[in-house]
Amino acid sequence: MMQRFYRGYAEREVPLIARSIAAVTDRRALGRIGRISICSAGCRRPLRRAAALPADRLLMPVLAALCILAQAPAATATGTAPAAQGASSAPVTGPLTLAEAVAGAMEQAGQLIRTDALRGEADAVRRQAGAWTADDPALRLKGLSDRFNSDDGAYELEAFVDLPLWLPGQRRARLELARSLGMGADALTRLLRWEVTGAVRDALWRAKLAEVQQQQARAAYQAATALEAVVAKRFDAGELARLDLLTAEQETLARQAELTAAEAAWEQAKADYVQLTGRLSLPEPANWPSRAPSPLPSPSSSPSSSPASSAPSSSAPGTAPVSGVAFGSAPRSASNRALGPALGPALGRASGRNDASQLMLPDDHPLLAEADAALARARSERDRVASDRRGNPVLSLGGRRSRDDRAFGADTALQLEVSIPFGLRSQSALELAASERQVTERLAELHRLRREAERELAGAVLGRAGAAKALQVAERRARLAADALKVAERAFELGETDLADRLRAERRAREAHLDLALRRAEQGQALARLNQALGIIPQ
Repeated sequence: MMQRFYRGYAEREVPLIARSIAAVTDRRALGRIGRISICSAGCRRPLRRAAALPADRLLMPVLAALCILAQAPAATATGTAPAAQGASSAPVTGPLTLAEAVAGAMEQAGQLIRTDALRGEADAVRRQAGAWTADDPALRLKGLSDRFNSDDGAYELEAFVDLPLWLPGQRRARLELARSLGMGADALTRLLRWEVTGAVRDALWRAKLAEVQQQQARAAYQAATALEAVVAKRFDAGELARLDLLTAEQETLARQAELTAAEAAWEQAKADYVQLTGRLSLPEPANWPSRAPSPLPSPSSSPSSSPASSAPSSSAPGTAPVSGVAFGSAPRSASNRALGPALGPALGRASGRNDASQLMLPDDHPLLAEADAALARARSERDRVASDRRGNPVLSLGGRRSRDDRAFGADTALQLEVSIPFGLRSQSALELAASERQVTERLAELHRLRREAERELAGAVLGRAGAAKALQVAERRARLAADALKVAERAFELGETDLADRLRAERRAREAHLDLALRRAEQGQALARLNQALGIIPQ
């Protein structure tokens, strides 16, 4: 009762007291303390000076707040705090890493229950191997009587407990099967995390590329707006015709339409990322590791022509001013720096030729590790079937009570029986052949997945080399377009060229800068694909 009283009192009075204290601390608001204030219920009433408030009125909200804080953990534990529950299901904000984004996507996917089921199966097989009997014990009863024919009082009663016995090697085969199931669960966990990582990387870089396009579209719109202002000023001065002003206005509207489309694409890509990961912010850095492996072929043998050595200068593309507004460009990420030796051992040794086919997959690649675990599980199942090709012998322990006639007493005896199956090969051939077929299929699947993973790795390496070459071409193109734009701007200011030539130069520069920004962003995307092909999971 007291808790409900304090809680209701706090909801009414704590906001009022807090605003009063804040008003007192602000000297500029001292003259307004006696005026109108808003209470927590939304009503308007006169408010006295906070200094004149009674001590009990200042103390009651403190006690109420302490009561609420004391009850907050219990309410959260019992599920009676809807606000806290709603916050837990809302997307998480704040900076995060790629590993945290992958963890959020794993929570959203809900695929880990598959590994829990596999571990449960392994525990069940392990418990079966630790049992005293190979199968369920059975109670067997038998009764004979002459009551319905001669009725001489003869009867015979028997009771047995049948205990299936383990054959040599059966326990070991089941324990090996349980171990392979446990390894399969671990491999499946890594495979699921690797697959989710690939989906996160794709969604992340789609959002990154959409963001680059949005930034370039915004810069182009700002440049068009600035040019329209210049044309309007010169039109008012009588230097340009009205047709030039209309052309500039149309150019601004075109850039605005492109900006609207780019913003819509960016919002869609960001929404896809949030829906996948449950996170509102993009991870930084976007790649882990942020450096490429050292054995990768470089796009050119000259160090000066590599993207790592092409440092931006004062006249570098992406910084040329256009009517007072500079085109935006994507910043150089860590993936554009010199290649480091972070993953050299994982790739093996490549020859001096740029031959991506000589790169080696790491032994612990999640795709191959799960296929290896599936093959080991099939082999363990085959060994189990082979150990069970003969039926289990059954040991029967029991007692017997019999009487030949009413004139004689009953005889009691203990009995011991052993049943040993022959284990004909024809009876177990079907299960043995089926288990052997499973091993063959898993082995073929392992070879197929290895070839597929090698093809993905070769494509990722060649794609990164192609992206680096495309970046060099884009840099040269943007540099020439920026120089041409400067010349066109100067000629337009001096009246040597008309607005059409000025707009054509600006269009070429805008396209070149957009291409350069995309090529720089694609460097990180290519590195992400390479990391995915190598089976790297962010930690």
